[in-house]
Amino acid sequence: MSQHFISLDTAKDLIGRYRANFNDIATPEYKDSLKYSETFDAAAIKAILDQPGCVAFRAYYGMKQDNNICLVFFGVDANDNNIINSTIGGIIVTGK
Repeated sequence: MSQHFISLDTAKDLIGRYRANFNDIATPEYKDSLKYSETFDAAAIKAILDQPGCVAFRAYYGMKQDNNICLVFFGVDANDNNIINSTIGGIIVTGK
C-alpha cells in the first residue's frame, strides 16, 4: 500500500490544522491569494501519469499574474526527475 494513503480522520486533521492556522500563515498582503483548495481535471492528472516513464507526480507552489497561489504539477520519473522533454514537451498542469 502506498505511503501516501491516509485515513479520513488524518485528512480532516491536516485540513483543520491548516485552516486553524491560516491567519498566522498568510501575511495581510497575500491573504486573499491563498486558497483552502484547488480543483484539477481528472483527465489532466491522468495525462501526467500516462507519460512514458512516469512513476509519480510532483507539486510546486506557483503564483499567477493576479497574485493567486496555485499548484503546478509535473510528472516524475524513476530517478526522481521532473519529466521535461525539450523536444516533445512534458505535460505540466495547474489549477483553474
